[in-house]
Order: sequence, then C-alpha cells, then structure tokens
Amino acid sequence: MRIRLAVFLALFFGVLASPTHALVTDLSNRHIEIRYSFSGADLILFGAVGATPIGAPHDPYDVVIVVRGPELPTLVRRKERVGGVWINRHVARFPSAPGYYAVATNRPLNEIAAPTVFATYGIGYENLPLVAESPRGLVAPDPNFRKALYRLRSEEGLYRQGLDTVNLISEGLFRTDVHLPANVPIGEFQVDTFLFQQGSLKARNRINLTVGKEGFERTAYTFAHSYPFFYGITAVFVALCAGWLAGVIGRK
Repeated sequence: MRIRLAVFLALFFGVLASPTHALVTDLSNRHIEIRYSFSGADLILFGAVGATPIGAPHDPYDVVIVVRGPELPTLVRRKERVGGVWINRHVARFPSAPGYYAVATNRPLNEIAAPTVFATYGIGYENLPLVAESPRGLVAPDPNFRKALYRLRSEEGLYRQGLDTVNLISEGLFRTDVHLPANVPIGEFQVDTFLFQQGSLKARNRINLTVGKEGFERTAYTFAHSYPFFYGITAVFVALCAGWLAGVIGRK
C-alpha cells in the first residue's frame, strides 16, 4: 500500500508539472482474495488531474467513476397470479449483464453533462447496451425486465448508482471508496474514471481489478467447475458421512 501510494504521488507531481491535460488513477488494492471469512471489501481509488486544456488552470471539473464486471448470463422472472397461485409466467434471458456495476460522482450526473453525452460513453445503468434472447435472436430487452434486473441486483448490493461520492480533496486530487459486498462475483473488473469539464469529456483512465477465490475455496471452486459430476458425487458422499457421524454422536 505504501509503495503504491509513493508511486502514485510521484505520478501526481509529474502530472501537475505537465503543460498538457492528464489524468492518473490507482487503487489501494488491485487483487481481492475471497476466502471462507470474506465479508466484503472496501477499496480506495485515488486520482490526480493535471493542467486543464480549456479556460483558466483552475476551471472546475467533474469526475465520474464506473466499476463494472464480470459479465454473466442472467435470468429475470416475472410472476403472475393464476388461480390464486403466484407462478413464474415470463422470463427474460440476458446473455451478458454486469455481475457488479457501480457509479460514483462528485455531483449528480444530470448536473455534469447532457444525457446524450453519457449515452455515448455508456455511463449509467440506463445506458448499458443490454440485450435479451428471443425466438428472433437478440433483441432490446423489455423495459420492465431491465428495471427488474437493476432492482434485484441493487437489493443484493451488486448495483450501486447514486450512492457513492467522489471527493475532490484539493486542487487536482480526488478519491472515492469502492464497496464490494460479500456476494460479489469473481472475475475481472474494470474501473473507469471519466473527467468532464463544462459538460464535455476531457480524459479517461482504466484500471483492471481481479476478484478471485484463494486457498481451499479456490480448490473447491475449480474442482466443481472442471469436474461437476465428480464434485456432485463427492458432495453426496460428504453429506452421507456427516449424517452418519451426527447419528453416532446423537446415540451417545
């Protein structure tokens, strides 16, 4: 952490000395290990802005940070009441949707730039290029299912938009906290930082983040996905042994 911070500060002063516009960002940790005791993680993203390309050197700027990944196939079901019983009648299949998605800003998005600007760069959940499967192939998803996906993932803590704030610490410096819940999916994440000024995008930067299982959890996960049949047999065998052992202890 100290070495990463020192490198960042060196880059920061280099950015400030540069006569052209520049953006530098870094994370407090780029690799998250998931073990049996994992209860979530809080990372710090810090950044520095160099000389501005328009107007006075101290013209205000806005920062938008988007954390996304990994892409996963997702099912969204809609229940209907039939004969007094609630059943799943309709299903939307998203072949690829972010397993985690978060947007942090220093002020509300509608005060930073026009909606068309965010649509151009795919910023914000409503601008994600989601598609759904249908008998005709891939089509634009039903808006109701799109909203349901956002609601369900938000309730799980996996989608965060408008909840996190980017703090402009001092001239040229900013930071934000990246919250990863305990149920965060494993895989590769992208952390994109967008710098806006007067409603226009001036710079962007991307950092890769990896979330993976380690130790026994990694071994079990790899075994389950590489050899699902044998993993199932092993799970049944362990369950039978545990039941037998519990019965023996209970008789004593």
